[in-house]
Amino acid sequence: MKYRSKLSILTGASVFAAAMALSGVSNAQQAVAEPFGNLATPKGITIQPLDKAQGYGLDKSTATRVVRDEIVFADARGMTLYAFAQDPPGKPTCGAQDECSKTWHAVVALPDAQPIEGWSLVDIGEGKKQWAYQDKPMYTYTGDVEIGSVYGNSPSRYGRGPKIGPRGEQSPSIEKDKPLPEGWGPAMMYPAKDVAMPGNFGIREVEDAMALSLVDNLSGKTVYVFEGDAKKAEKDCADIQCRALWRPLAAARITKGTGDFATVMRDDGINQWTYKGRALFTYNDDYAEGDAFGMNADKRFAVAAYKRYWTPPNVKTQRTSQLGIVLATAEGKSLYRRSNYIFQSGGGHSLKRGDPIRPAVGRDLGANPRCTKECDKWHPFLASADAQAWGDWNVVTRPDGKKQWTHRGFALFTYDGDKAPGEINGNDQTDIIVSEDTSSVVDIGTPYYGPQVLFWIAAYP
Repeated sequence: MKYRSKLSILTGASVFAAAMALSGVSNAQQAVAEPFGNLATPKGITIQPLDKAQGYGLDKSTATRVVRDEIVFADARGMTLYAFAQDPPGKPTCGAQDECSKTWHAVVALPDAQPIEGWSLVDIGEGKKQWAYQDKPMYTYTGDVEIGSVYGNSPSRYGRGPKIGPRGEQSPSIEKDKPLPEGWGPAMMYPAKDVAMPGNFGIREVEDAMALSLVDNLSGKTVYVFEGDAKKAEKDCADIQCRALWRPLAAARITKGTGDFATVMRDDGINQWTYKGRALFTYNDDYAEGDAFGMNADKRFAVAAYKRYWTPPNVKTQRTSQLGIVLATAEGKSLYRRSNYIFQSGGGHSLKRGDPIRPAVGRDLGANPRCTKECDKWHPFLASADAQAWGDWNVVTRPDGKKQWTHRGFALFTYDGDKAPGEINGNDQTDIIVSEDTSSVVDIGTPYYGPQVLFWIAAYP
């Protein structure tokens, strides 16, 4: 499901303290820098991966590799947003009384909605306002019934069932995508192609940072901005610890800037790249693409986010000694999601970040943890009664009427066995569900044949 039309709109504790001490960062520098970059979406607008990244395809070729290579803006229900090429800037031509409004519905903002960079509000009468992105009014399509769909082409075509059969069972033949009408296209957040930047850089999703971030194309590493005067960055990062951990990104001496990128000549002869006036660095303890350990290392540095993902005010990220960066409450309690091991396709449990996040499976599981042991030690991570969907976050209503936060489709929980920030003692706790009749289907959200394992996994960003 690749939508590359020219219409598409492209943007964007104790264990912790020990780890920081080992890295040579002083206590005075451990605080996280202020977030850098603008929010990707306003309240009420979510983001959803397209294609197989929704996690419906559970055969051996897709179950262990769920790549968010296309991410679209969506409404609070998760339905894809669209723009119409013939709409003048800030003026919807598909109004409530038009024939097209039967197919394309205006995306109405919440009553307390506030515009942010890239997003504006268009008055459409009757006290309502319609969201516009980059001056293009936003719509949803009535034929989309499943999250991650584009013009009715649903990602559920790639698998799911009604039941998952023998190991490695291939999905049935997949119908070709129904083409979009002339002039209509999905509002894409990622890939962010229409950005003026030097060839040294790219923009990728850095999940640890919950952002679309600048990356160094040569090394693949996450890029950071120095929070201060770019001309003083060399002097301010002159101590041994700073020089050992942070590498300035150098440009050729004759390089000229483009867009928000420029250069500054340092006293040591390095012509250093800057972005929006801030000097750019990589962090030496980021070892692989997607690592963002530098964001918790030194308050003077922040991830060079092109677009930041919103997070609830009582949620943070924290570094663990076993699994790297995980989501946690403001008090440092690690957050967990419930997932299932897919015997039929290998599961992917041994991957760097554990089993890939399959939003469709998370939505199937819902807020019911289906635990068989220590159930009283697991507690739903509750949201306020007025909480609204925003970015990767949404809410699900529990049987008692309370709201529970979900992240990328999975309901979140805390565990009583974690006593200090950075602990993840609940990780990999499992419950085995066995049917007496091995030919029957076990329903743990998504139905499966035979025995299944439900496990708790620390929630990654």
